[in-house]
Parts: sequence; C-alpha cells; structure tokens
Amino acid sequence: MTINDVIAMAIIKKATDIHLQEGHPVMLRIGMELTSLQNWFVTKEELRCWLLAQGWNNRTGDSLSAEWDEKVRLRIQLCQAYGGFYADIRILYPLSSLPADGDEKLLQRLACCSDGLILICGPTGCGKTTALWRMIQYLNDHKKYHIITLEDPIEIILEEGGSLITQRELHCHFTSFSQAVCQALRQDPDVILIGEMRDQETMDAALTAAETGHLVLSTLHTRSAAQAITRFVGAYPGSRQEEIRYRLSQVLQAILAQQRLCRQQDTCIVREVLLRTHAVSQLIRTGREHQLPSLMQMGAAMGMRTMEQACQGRI
Repeated sequence: MTINDVIAMAIIKKATDIHLQEGHPVMLRIGMELTSLQNWFVTKEELRCWLLAQGWNNRTGDSLSAEWDEKVRLRIQLCQAYGGFYADIRILYPLSSLPADGDEKLLQRLACCSDGLILICGPTGCGKTTALWRMIQYLNDHKKYHIITLEDPIEIILEEGGSLITQRELHCHFTSFSQAVCQALRQDPDVILIGEMRDQETMDAALTAAETGHLVLSTLHTRSAAQAITRFVGAYPGSRQEEIRYRLSQVLQAILAQQRLCRQQDTCIVREVLLRTHAVSQLIRTGREHQLPSLMQMGAAMGMRTMEQACQGRI
C-alpha cells in the first residue's frame, strides 16, 4: 500500500487527517477518533519521495499544500519527533461536498458587511477556515468584489465566479502577513482574508485595513469571544492597550467562537456569536470583556448567543 492508496482510502472514509509517524502504523482521524491501519507503516524514504512528488523542497519548509484531484486539496505539516519523522496530511474537501452549515444565513449576513473586522475563533481543526471560505464563496457567487486572501498554505480554491479572487501563500508570495496586508491595501481590495492573526504587526495591519473601509476576515486560536478580545489586546504592550481597545471597539463587526460537538456517530459545529452593538463596543473600549457573556445571553433577538446556549440548542 502506498501513501496515495492511504489518501484514497481516507477520502472514501471521509477522514479529515492522516497521521504518519516513523515506527508507528498510519492513523486516520474519522469524526472525533483516530483509527489505526495496523498493517501499514510508512518509511522515511517513502515519505520523502512522495513529498518531492508534491513539490516539497527546502523553500517550502515544514508545511505545504498540494492538489489531490480537481476537487480535493491536501495540507501537509512536517516535523521531527522522538524516534523519527512525523507528518500530518489534512484533507481539504470542497465546500460543495460538506454538510450544510446551520449558521449559513448568519455567515452570509456577516459577509455582506461593507467594512470592519470579523474574527472566527476556536481550537485547531474546528472548521475556522471552512467558515471563512463559506463567506468568501457567498461573496464570489453574489458580488463583484476584489478579494485578496493571505494564507499559510492555500487550502481552498474556488471556481470562477463574479468576484476577482487573488490568493497568496506565505513563503511563496510574501514573507510576513503584516507585509502582505500592507501590500494588499495598495491593490484596490474590497475584502482581505488573513489566514491567522499571529502577531502584533499583523493585528496592527488588520486594524488599519478595517479602519480604511475594507472588510477583514481572520482567525484566532481562542475558545470564546471574550478570550479573543483579551488575546488581541494582550498582544500589545501596556502603553498601547488603551489605544488598541478603542480601535478594536470601532471596527469589530463580529466574533464567532466555534467548536466541534460529538453527537452520536456524527459531529457538528456549535458557535458562540458576538455581534457589534453600542453596548458591546463600550465593554471592549473600557476593558470589561468579562461582561460580554451576559450581553450575549440577552442578545438572542439580535442573533447573539453564548457557547452554553449554542450547545443546549444542539442537544
């Protein structure tokens, strides 16, 4: 059995990840659990040859993306581990093949914001990128925009629609997210997608883009909307935090904090939803984000909800 055979099997089984570790059997993540292919191990030489065939070289470093076929893409992450190599192959299915999103109308409404900042938060593998691309897909189908995406690596390629989509990849087309955002502002964008808010410089550039009339979409690795605010502001030194709170309160349109919920034999996405209101902006500006859950509980009529409310609605 070759690596390509394993990938083909994983796609049939609707696996999301393939784990390859030297000295261990190949494992597939199906739903929330890992399944071992006990009769098959991959060698370092097999992996190296396969990676070279996918375009891997010293310039691509420890991550790269590749096309499996016309619809499915692969995101590959490499590292050294105790006992040898480790590789994760994330299988990126086309949006059209994924189950419908229960918050489709909300995502579409947010995608139509004329400017500001929208953050999708949650742990690794909870579908943050998919949520962002559902929004981009809607804009591509219904608007005539220039959409610039800054990714690491490029994960989804949309079919041609009404919008012009310029996709750029870290280390291939730019050296840092902050630099790429500054470049994007000179390229007549309507929407800028930033794969992840990783550092203060990127956050600064994103705020500037949102302040100057662009819609900015991005992700953060936090488990709640309140934590996202704290994480964003905390990336700055104390001398700048009051300024950042004010700027963030003026441009933030929404924070969606999501997680995967295991339900019987299936999984689903549940989301906490924080939307922009005068009261929300005031709490952010004054450093009282710990009070945001109370506002979300009372804001159901506007579409807001806490994670607890979201999970209860799925039971």
